[in-house]
Amino acid sequence: MTMKRKMTGLVSLLLAALMLAVSVPVSAAPAVNENTLKFGADGKFTILQISDTQDIFVPRPATVSAIKEALDRVDPDLVVFTGDNIYSPNCPTKFLTEIAIDAVVAPVAKKGIPFTIIFGNHDNEDAISREDQLAFYQTYPTCLAFDDVEEIYGVANHNLTIRSSDGTKDAYNLWMLDSGSFYKEDPEVSKWDYVREDQVEWYVNKSNELKAANGGQPLPSLVFQHIPLPEIFNVFLPAEPDSEGAWERFGDGRFWSMKLNPQVASGKLSWWSATSDLNAGEFDAMVAQGDVVGIVSGHDHSNSFVGTYQGIDFIQTPNIGYSPSNSRGISGVRVITLDEADTSTYETEVITNVELFGTGLKGKFMDGFMGSVFAYPVAAVIFLWKAACKGIKNIF
Repeated sequence: MTMKRKMTGLVSLLLAALMLAVSVPVSAAPAVNENTLKFGADGKFTILQISDTQDIFVPRPATVSAIKEALDRVDPDLVVFTGDNIYSPNCPTKFLTEIAIDAVVAPVAKKGIPFTIIFGNHDNEDAISREDQLAFYQTYPTCLAFDDVEEIYGVANHNLTIRSSDGTKDAYNLWMLDSGSFYKEDPEVSKWDYVREDQVEWYVNKSNELKAANGGQPLPSLVFQHIPLPEIFNVFLPAEPDSEGAWERFGDGRFWSMKLNPQVASGKLSWWSATSDLNAGEFDAMVAQGDVVGIVSGHDHSNSFVGTYQGIDFIQTPNIGYSPSNSRGISGVRVITLDEADTSTYETEVITNVELFGTGLKGKFMDGFMGSVFAYPVAAVIFLWKAACKGIKNIF
Protein backbone atom coordinates (compact mmCIF):
# COMPACT_ATOMS: atom_id res chain seq x y z
CA MET A 1 0.00 0.00 0.00
CA THR A 2 1.37 3.42 -0.91
CA MET A 3 1.86 6.27 1.56
CA LYS A 4 -0.84 8.27 -0.24
CA ARG A 5 -3.40 5.50 0.29
CA LYS A 6 -2.40 5.19 3.94
CA MET A 7 -2.92 8.92 4.47
CA THR A 8 -6.25 8.81 2.64
CA GLY A 9 -7.39 5.98 4.87
CA LEU A 10 -6.31 7.84 7.99
CA VAL A 11 -8.17 10.98 6.95
CA SER A 12 -11.31 8.95 6.18
CA LEU A 13 -11.10 7.25 9.57
CA LEU A 14 -10.74 10.58 11.35
CA LEU A 15 -13.69 12.08 9.50
CA ALA A 16 -15.85 9.08 10.29
CA ALA A 17 -14.91 9.31 13.95
CA LEU A 18 -15.66 13.02 13.98
CA MET A 19 -19.12 12.45 12.58
CA LEU A 20 -19.87 9.90 15.29
CA ALA A 21 -18.30 11.77 18.17
CA VAL A 22 -19.52 15.31 17.66
CA SER A 23 -22.82 17.07 17.28
CA VAL A 24 -23.32 20.78 16.72
CA PRO A 25 -25.58 22.53 19.22
CA VAL A 26 -27.55 25.45 17.86
CA SER A 27 -28.64 28.42 19.94
CA ALA A 28 -30.01 31.83 19.12
CA ALA A 29 -27.62 34.77 19.25
CA PRO A 30 -28.46 37.14 22.11
CA ALA A 31 -29.32 40.78 21.57
CA VAL A 32 -26.28 43.03 21.89
CA ASN A 33 -26.54 45.10 25.04
CA GLU A 34 -25.57 48.72 24.47
CA ASN A 35 -23.42 48.59 27.60
CA THR A 36 -21.58 45.40 26.63
CA LEU A 37 -18.47 47.38 25.70
CA LYS A 38 -17.49 50.05 28.22
CA PHE A 39 -14.39 51.83 29.41
CA GLY A 40 -13.28 50.52 32.79
CA ALA A 41 -13.21 52.45 36.03
CA ASP A 42 -9.56 53.24 35.25
CA GLY A 43 -10.64 54.78 31.94
CA LYS A 44 -8.97 52.06 29.85
CA PHE A 45 -10.31 49.65 27.23
CA THR A 46 -8.15 46.82 25.87
CA ILE A 47 -8.56 45.15 22.48
CA LEU A 48 -6.80 41.92 21.53
CA GLN A 49 -6.50 41.52 17.75
CA ILE A 50 -6.03 37.98 16.41
CA SER A 51 -5.36 37.73 12.69
CA ASP A 52 -4.80 34.98 10.15
CA THR A 53 -5.13 31.88 12.32
CA GLN A 54 -5.75 30.27 8.93
CA ASP A 55 -5.92 26.59 9.83
CA ILE A 56 -8.20 23.60 9.29
CA PHE A 57 -10.66 21.67 11.45
CA VAL A 58 -7.82 20.07 13.43
CA PRO A 59 -5.57 23.12 13.82
CA ARG A 60 -1.95 23.02 14.85
CA PRO A 61 -1.92 22.85 18.68
CA ALA A 62 0.56 25.75 18.85
CA THR A 63 -1.99 28.11 17.30
CA VAL A 64 -4.69 27.27 19.83
CA SER A 65 -2.16 27.43 22.67
CA ALA A 66 -0.98 30.85 21.49
CA ILE A 67 -4.56 32.15 21.62
CA LYS A 68 -4.95 30.82 25.16
CA GLU A 69 -1.63 32.28 26.29
CA ALA A 70 -2.53 35.67 24.80
CA LEU A 71 -5.93 35.71 26.51
CA ASP A 72 -4.36 34.90 29.89
CA ARG A 73 -1.67 37.54 29.51
CA VAL A 74 -3.77 40.40 28.14
CA ASP A 75 -7.20 39.79 29.74
CA PRO A 76 -8.85 41.94 27.03
CA ASP A 77 -12.20 43.68 27.08
CA LEU A 78 -12.77 42.67 23.45
CA VAL A 79 -11.21 40.24 20.98
CA VAL A 80 -11.31 41.06 17.26
CA PHE A 81 -10.62 38.28 14.75
CA THR A 82 -9.51 40.12 11.62
CA GLY A 83 -10.01 37.55 8.89
CA ASP A 84 -8.58 34.34 7.48
CA ASN A 85 -9.90 32.88 10.70
CA ILE A 86 -9.95 29.48 8.96
CA TYR A 87 -8.47 28.04 5.79
CA SER A 88 -11.66 27.13 3.95
CA PRO A 89 -10.22 25.07 1.04
CA ASN A 90 -9.49 22.31 3.56
CA CYS A 91 -12.87 22.72 5.29
CA PRO A 92 -15.18 21.88 2.37
CA THR A 93 -18.34 21.08 4.34
CA LYS A 94 -20.46 23.07 6.77
CA PHE A 95 -19.67 20.54 9.50
CA LEU A 96 -15.89 20.86 9.10
CA THR A 97 -16.14 24.65 8.76
CA GLU A 98 -17.96 24.90 12.08
CA ILE A 99 -15.36 22.68 13.75
CA ALA A 100 -12.56 24.88 12.39
CA ILE A 101 -14.27 28.05 13.62
CA ASP A 102 -14.87 26.57 17.04
CA ALA A 103 -11.21 25.65 17.44
CA VAL A 104 -10.16 29.32 17.41
CA VAL A 105 -13.26 30.94 18.95
CA ALA A 106 -13.95 28.56 21.84
CA PRO A 107 -11.00 29.69 24.01
CA VAL A 108 -12.40 33.24 23.88
CA ALA A 109 -16.03 32.25 24.43
CA LYS A 110 -15.10 29.93 27.28
CA LYS A 111 -13.67 32.89 29.19
CA GLY A 112 -16.82 34.91 28.56
CA ILE A 113 -14.93 37.60 26.64
CA PRO A 114 -16.91 39.57 24.03
CA PHE A 115 -15.57 39.11 20.51
CA THR A 116 -16.33 40.12 16.97
CA ILE A 117 -15.10 39.03 13.55
CA ILE A 118 -14.48 40.17 10.02
CA PHE A 119 -13.78 37.93 7.05
CA GLY A 120 -10.62 37.51 5.00
CA ASN A 121 -9.83 36.08 1.58
CA HIS A 122 -9.42 32.49 2.82
CA ASP A 123 -12.57 32.22 4.95
CA ASN A 124 -14.86 31.08 2.15
CA GLU A 125 -13.01 30.20 -1.03
CA ASP A 126 -15.85 28.55 -2.97
CA ALA A 127 -16.89 26.82 0.25
CA ILE A 128 -19.37 27.59 3.01
CA SER A 129 -20.81 31.08 2.59
CA ARG A 130 -19.93 34.00 4.82
CA GLU A 131 -23.60 34.28 5.74
CA ASP A 132 -23.64 30.71 7.08
CA GLN A 133 -20.36 31.24 8.89
CA LEU A 134 -21.62 34.44 10.51
CA ALA A 135 -24.72 32.58 11.68
CA PHE A 136 -22.49 30.01 13.38
CA TYR A 137 -20.33 32.66 15.05
CA GLN A 138 -23.53 34.19 16.39
CA THR A 139 -24.41 30.98 18.26
CA TYR A 140 -21.72 31.94 20.80
CA PRO A 141 -23.22 34.06 23.61
CA THR A 142 -20.31 36.52 23.61
CA CYS A 143 -20.28 37.13 19.83
CA LEU A 144 -21.06 40.75 18.94
CA ALA A 145 -20.72 40.43 15.16
CA PHE A 146 -23.70 41.15 12.94
CA ASP A 147 -24.53 42.34 9.44
CA ASP A 148 -25.82 45.89 9.78
CA VAL A 149 -27.14 46.29 6.23
CA GLU A 150 -27.48 43.09 4.23
CA GLU A 151 -27.95 44.96 0.96
CA ILE A 152 -24.43 46.41 0.83
CA TYR A 153 -21.37 44.50 -0.35
CA GLY A 154 -19.84 41.90 1.93
CA VAL A 155 -20.97 40.24 5.14
CA ALA A 156 -20.67 41.39 8.77
CA ASN A 157 -20.15 45.08 8.04
CA HIS A 158 -20.97 46.60 11.41
CA ASN A 159 -19.83 49.00 14.10
CA LEU A 160 -19.57 48.66 17.87
CA THR A 161 -19.60 51.63 20.21
CA ILE A 162 -17.76 51.73 23.52
CA ARG A 163 -19.57 53.50 26.32
CA SER A 164 -17.91 55.95 28.66
CA SER A 165 -16.81 54.63 32.05
CA ASP A 166 -19.84 56.23 33.69
CA GLY A 167 -22.12 54.71 31.04
CA THR A 168 -23.67 58.02 30.04
CA LYS A 169 -22.56 58.23 26.39
CA ASP A 170 -20.74 56.61 23.51
CA ALA A 171 -17.07 57.50 23.92
CA TYR A 172 -15.49 55.51 21.07
CA ASN A 173 -16.45 53.53 17.98
CA LEU A 174 -15.09 50.44 16.22
CA TRP A 175 -15.76 49.83 12.51
CA MET A 176 -15.73 46.28 11.09
CA LEU A 177 -15.54 46.23 7.29
CA ASP A 178 -15.57 43.28 4.92
CA SER A 179 -12.72 43.95 2.49
CA GLY A 180 -13.77 41.02 0.34
CA SER A 181 -11.74 38.13 -0.96
CA PHE A 182 -10.16 37.47 -4.33
CA TYR A 183 -11.42 39.86 -7.02
CA LYS A 184 -13.29 37.36 -9.18
CA GLU A 185 -14.97 39.91 -11.42
CA ASP A 186 -11.76 40.36 -13.41
CA PRO A 187 -8.58 38.83 -11.95
CA GLU A 188 -6.50 40.62 -14.58
CA VAL A 189 -7.63 43.95 -13.14
CA SER A 190 -6.87 43.12 -9.52
CA LYS A 191 -6.03 40.01 -7.52
CA TRP A 192 -7.55 41.32 -4.29
CA ASP A 193 -11.00 42.68 -3.54
CA TYR A 194 -11.66 45.95 -1.72
CA VAL A 195 -14.20 47.89 0.33
CA ARG A 196 -16.81 48.90 -2.23
CA GLU A 197 -18.67 52.15 -2.91
CA ASP A 198 -21.86 51.18 -1.07
CA GLN A 199 -19.83 50.20 2.01
CA VAL A 200 -18.12 53.59 1.97
CA GLU A 201 -21.53 55.27 1.71
CA TRP A 202 -22.75 53.21 4.68
CA TYR A 203 -19.70 54.26 6.68
CA VAL A 204 -20.21 57.96 5.91
CA ASN A 205 -23.90 57.87 6.82
CA LYS A 206 -23.28 55.99 10.06
CA SER A 207 -20.34 58.26 10.90
CA ASN A 208 -22.60 61.28 10.50
CA GLU A 209 -25.19 59.70 12.80
CA LEU A 210 -22.57 59.12 15.48
CA LYS A 211 -21.27 62.66 15.03
CA ALA A 212 -24.75 64.14 15.48
CA ALA A 213 -25.27 62.11 18.64
CA ASN A 214 -21.87 63.29 19.91
CA GLY A 215 -22.75 66.97 19.93
CA GLY A 216 -21.52 67.57 16.39
CA GLN A 217 -18.03 66.21 17.07
CA PRO A 218 -16.67 63.15 15.21
CA LEU A 219 -16.68 60.07 17.42
CA PRO A 220 -13.08 58.77 17.58
CA SER A 221 -12.83 55.40 15.86
CA LEU A 222 -10.66 52.52 14.76
CA VAL A 223 -11.33 50.59 11.55
CA PHE A 224 -10.74 46.84 11.32
CA GLN A 225 -10.53 45.17 7.91
CA HIS A 226 -8.54 42.24 6.58
CA ILE A 227 -6.97 43.59 3.37
CA PRO A 228 -5.03 46.84 3.84
CA LEU A 229 -5.78 49.94 1.76
CA PRO A 230 -3.62 50.96 -1.23
CA GLU A 231 -2.73 54.20 0.61
CA ILE A 232 -0.55 52.12 2.93
CA PHE A 233 2.24 52.49 0.37
CA ASN A 234 2.53 56.12 1.47
CA VAL A 235 4.36 54.99 4.60
CA PHE A 236 7.02 53.24 2.46
CA LEU A 237 10.08 54.61 0.71
CA PRO A 238 12.02 53.38 -2.34
CA ALA A 239 15.03 51.37 -1.22
CA GLU A 240 18.19 49.88 -2.63
CA PRO A 241 17.70 46.15 -3.34
CA ASP A 242 19.05 43.91 -0.57
CA SER A 243 19.50 46.89 1.78
CA GLU A 244 18.54 46.56 5.42
CA GLY A 245 14.79 46.60 5.94
CA ALA A 246 14.03 46.48 2.22
CA TRP A 247 11.42 44.24 0.62
CA GLU A 248 11.45 43.49 -3.09
CA ARG A 249 9.14 42.19 -5.75
CA PHE A 250 8.80 42.21 -9.52
CA GLY A 251 5.60 43.84 -10.74
CA ASP A 252 4.16 46.07 -13.43
CA GLY A 253 7.07 45.17 -15.69
CA ARG A 254 9.73 46.40 -13.31
CA PHE A 255 11.55 45.56 -10.11
CA TRP A 256 10.36 47.27 -6.94
CA SER A 257 12.24 47.65 -3.67
CA MET A 258 10.73 49.46 -0.68
CA LYS A 259 11.15 49.89 3.05
CA LEU A 260 9.32 51.65 5.87
CA ASN A 261 9.74 55.40 5.97
CA PRO A 262 11.33 55.95 9.42
CA GLN A 263 9.92 59.48 9.53
CA VAL A 264 6.33 58.23 9.68
CA ALA A 265 6.47 54.49 10.45
CA SER A 266 8.11 52.00 12.78
CA GLY A 267 8.10 48.21 12.96
CA LYS A 268 8.90 45.48 10.47
CA LEU A 269 8.13 45.30 6.76
CA SER A 270 8.79 41.69 5.79
CA TRP A 271 6.30 41.17 3.00
CA TRP A 272 5.08 43.17 0.03
CA SER A 273 1.77 44.74 1.06
CA ALA A 274 -0.91 42.81 -0.84
CA THR A 275 -3.51 45.51 -1.40
CA SER A 276 -6.16 45.80 -4.08
CA ASP A 277 -5.42 47.63 -7.32
CA LEU A 278 -8.90 49.14 -7.06
CA ASN A 279 -10.07 51.91 -4.77
CA ALA A 280 -13.56 53.16 -3.94
CA GLY A 281 -12.39 56.20 -1.99
CA GLU A 282 -12.54 54.62 1.46
CA PHE A 283 -9.44 56.36 2.81
CA ASP A 284 -10.42 59.77 1.41
CA ALA A 285 -13.86 59.43 3.00
CA MET A 286 -12.30 58.67 6.38
CA VAL A 287 -9.96 61.64 6.14
CA ALA A 288 -12.94 63.86 5.31
CA GLN A 289 -15.07 62.50 8.16
CA GLY A 290 -12.29 63.11 10.67
CA ASP A 291 -13.28 60.29 13.02
CA VAL A 292 -10.80 57.51 12.17
CA VAL A 293 -7.66 57.36 14.28
CA GLY A 294 -6.28 54.20 12.71
CA ILE A 295 -6.98 51.38 10.24
CA VAL A 296 -6.10 47.94 11.59
CA SER A 297 -5.41 45.17 9.09
CA GLY A 298 -4.00 41.67 8.78
CA HIS A 299 -3.50 39.72 5.52
CA ASP A 300 0.23 40.46 5.14
CA HIS A 301 1.39 37.77 7.56
CA SER A 302 4.92 38.95 8.26
CA ASN A 303 4.27 42.69 8.41
CA SER A 304 4.17 44.30 11.83
CA PHE A 305 4.24 48.08 11.90
CA VAL A 306 2.41 51.34 12.48
CA GLY A 307 2.70 54.19 9.97
CA THR A 308 0.87 57.51 9.66
CA TYR A 309 -0.48 59.17 6.52
CA GLN A 310 -2.75 62.23 6.46
CA GLY A 311 -3.41 61.89 10.18
CA ILE A 312 -4.57 58.26 10.06
CA ASP A 313 -2.44 55.36 11.28
CA PHE A 314 -2.00 52.19 9.28
CA ILE A 315 -1.74 49.48 11.93
CA GLN A 316 -0.43 46.30 10.34
CA THR A 317 -0.66 43.12 12.41
CA PRO A 318 1.13 39.82 11.74
CA ASN A 319 -0.47 36.41 11.71
CA ILE A 320 -0.79 34.25 14.79
CA GLY A 321 -1.20 30.96 12.96
CA TYR A 322 1.54 28.46 12.19
CA SER A 323 0.86 28.22 8.47
CA PRO A 324 3.87 28.03 6.12
CA SER A 325 3.98 31.83 6.07
CA ASN A 326 4.50 32.03 9.83
CA SER A 327 7.54 34.18 10.51
CA ARG A 328 9.49 33.36 13.65
CA GLY A 329 9.94 36.38 15.87
CA ILE A 330 7.20 38.36 14.09
CA SER A 331 4.01 36.27 14.25
CA GLY A 332 1.80 36.97 17.24
CA VAL A 333 -1.11 39.11 18.44
CA ARG A 334 -1.66 42.85 18.71
CA VAL A 335 -2.85 44.62 21.85
CA ILE A 336 -4.51 48.02 21.51
CA THR A 337 -5.23 50.03 24.65
CA LEU A 338 -7.62 52.98 24.48
CA ASP A 339 -7.70 55.71 27.12
CA GLU A 340 -10.93 57.56 27.74
CA ALA A 341 -8.94 60.61 28.85
CA ASP A 342 -7.39 60.98 25.37
CA THR A 343 -9.23 59.22 22.56
CA SER A 344 -7.15 60.94 19.89
CA THR A 345 -4.45 58.31 20.33
CA TYR A 346 -3.86 54.81 21.73
CA GLU A 347 -1.14 52.48 22.94
CA THR A 348 -0.29 49.33 21.02
CA GLU A 349 2.18 46.48 21.01
CA VAL A 350 2.62 43.14 19.29
CA ILE A 351 3.23 40.17 21.55
CA THR A 352 4.99 37.58 19.44
CA ASN A 353 4.45 33.84 19.72
CA VAL A 354 8.07 33.57 20.83
CA GLU A 355 7.28 35.93 23.72
CA LEU A 356 4.10 34.02 24.53
CA PHE A 357 5.87 30.67 24.80
CA GLY A 358 9.34 31.82 25.80
CA THR A 359 12.66 30.75 24.36
CA GLY A 360 13.08 27.67 26.54
CA LEU A 361 12.08 24.08 25.90
CA LYS A 362 8.36 24.90 25.73
CA GLY A 363 8.93 27.60 23.15
CA LYS A 364 11.10 25.40 20.99
CA PHE A 365 8.59 22.55 21.19
CA MET A 366 5.66 24.80 20.25
CA ASP A 367 7.51 26.61 17.50
CA GLY A 368 8.93 23.36 16.18
CA PHE A 369 6.82 20.24 16.43
CA MET A 370 3.49 21.61 17.76
CA GLY A 371 3.46 24.35 15.15
CA SER A 372 4.24 22.03 12.23
CA VAL A 373 2.05 19.86 10.03
CA PHE A 374 3.50 16.83 11.82
CA ALA A 375 1.40 17.83 14.84
CA TYR A 376 -1.88 17.28 12.97
CA PRO A 377 -2.20 13.63 14.15
CA VAL A 378 -1.61 14.81 17.72
CA ALA A 379 -4.21 17.54 17.27
CA ALA A 380 -6.67 15.04 15.82
CA VAL A 381 -6.31 12.68 18.79
CA ILE A 382 -6.75 15.56 21.26
CA PHE A 383 -9.76 16.81 19.30
CA LEU A 384 -11.47 13.41 19.15
CA TRP A 385 -11.00 12.79 22.83
CA LYS A 386 -12.41 16.17 23.84
CA ALA A 387 -15.18 15.97 21.25
CA ALA A 388 -16.30 12.64 22.61
CA CYS A 389 -16.46 14.15 26.08
CA LYS A 390 -17.97 17.56 25.38
CA GLY A 391 -19.21 18.00 21.82
CA ILE A 392 -18.04 20.76 19.50
CA LYS A 393 -18.64 23.80 21.66
CA ASN A 394 -15.76 24.67 24.00
CA ILE A 395 -13.75 21.53 23.22
CA PHE A 396 -10.60 23.59 23.09
